Amino acid sequence: MWTRRNRREVTRSGIVLAGGSSSRLGEDKGLRLLAGKPLINHIVDRIQDPVDEVIVVVASEEQKEKYDHAVDGVVTDMYPEGSPLVGLLTGLSYCKDAYAFVVACDMPFICDEAVEMLFAEAEGRDGAVFEKPNGWIEPLAAVYHVETALREAERLYREGDLRVRMILLSLDDVSLIPVERLRGVDPELRTFFDTDSEERFREANRILRNMPKK
Repeated sequence: MWTRRNRREVTRSGIVLAGGSSSRLGEDKGLRLLAGKPLINHIVDRIQDPVDEVIVVVASEEQKEKYDHAVDGVVTDMYPEGSPLVGLLTGLSYCKDAYAFVVACDMPFICDEAVEMLFAEAEGRDGAVFEKPNGWIEPLAAVYHVETALREAERLYREGDLRVRMILLSLDDVSLIPVERLRGVDPELRTFFDTDSEERFREANRILRNMPKK
């Protein structure tokens, strides 16, 4: 795994789910170049400060061979179904830490302040997730308590329910953070921006071109 052990003891994991088929784009979107580098690298770069290890989960050994050229810490799904729940279950099983931030590989504008907020809200609980006004939660930009979430993911998998959001909805003590709180650190809610189409990829390139250079 990618780790930053020289900063502090490992206490937080980051899991990036990259096993999707990317059928709408016709290629593996995690490896598609965005502003000159693979999309997966944008995600890892965004989350590596708030976490101490990054685990990238892919669907097959063939996919792993390709991702190994771009990032460290790549692991392969434990089961063949190829669903986000299987990817999350796999990532959780590799975690060394009590809590893990989970994100999809097509969300290049994750705000590190948002990740910190989620970890703070999750401490001592089963997890934390942003809740939209209509009650919808975003399970692929959330923090999970590793032990309890892994146990729940395994139960759902055995029962044939592969909906990731059901993990958080089934746990007893999850902090539901109103999305308006996120606007305080991410006014345009770009944390939820995904590049799941050609148009969205073009928009992501435009956003990156207009971002101030650090």
